[in-house]
Amino acid sequence: MKTKFFKFMLPALAIVMALGFAFASEAETVSRIAYYNHPILGVQSTMVENECGQGSEISCQFNGHQLYAEPALTNELRKD
Repeated sequence: MKTKFFKFMLPALAIVMALGFAFASEAETVSRIAYYNHPILGVQSTMVENECGQGSEISCQFNGHQLYAEPALTNELRKD
């Protein structure tokens, strides 16, 4: 009786644990707000991933508009 129980329950428990750990180990992405100047609507905000920072030559854009770190539109965001 014990062997039948262990032969069935141990693999089932291992599968349940594997599924639980697979969903628990999701990569953490940080989204933040970026701002851009729309020609008609003015300053608008959008969400960007953590790839946009302030340290590279390539500029971050949203629909062809330069993204900025704050609504004052002074610090341009660039791709890392």
